[in-house]
Amino acid sequence: MADNPQPKKQEESPQDQESLKEQLLRLKADFENTKKRIEREKESAIKFANERLLLEILPVVDNFDRAMASLSEGHDLERIKQGLLLAQEQLHRSLERHGVEQIKSIGLPFDPRLHEAVAAVPSAGEKDGTIVDEIQRGYLLNGRLMRPSRVRIAQNRTEEKENSRQTEET
Repeated sequence: MADNPQPKKQEESPQDQESLKEQLLRLKADFENTKKRIEREKESAIKFANERLLLEILPVVDNFDRAMASLSEGHDLERIKQGLLLAQEQLHRSLERHGVEQIKSIGLPFDPRLHEAVAAVPSAGEKDGTIVDEIQRGYLLNGRLMRPSRVRIAQNRTEEKENSRQTEET
């Protein structure tokens, strides 16, 4: 069996030890400073994360303000309505550019993942569970539900169905 010679541990001089200690302290200080800088940058990113979206929305706000001023000045209502529609479209385009998508509802089957039923209404022309009215529009953000659509759904109960249920209960 061959002997594996183990490297001998060299004795470090007190000067070398002091030098290593200083390097370690500098590295620790650098690490702490980097950690603090990253935390400041993170806080700043969170604080100003919506800046781009808000810069796109400010012109829409300006357009709404102009429309309100036109109303109080007694301008033509049809032109004001057209201006408001343009501002609304501008707002929706800005939201779409930032990943906000409207949930389509009316005429579609109720989907509990996207819709919240607030009422069931008789609707002779629609199949049960079909959305017949949208109370509040729902939105997705990059495919994730932000807010469900609040809807009314069709529920067609005929007197015959009611009578058969009453008969079954007795």
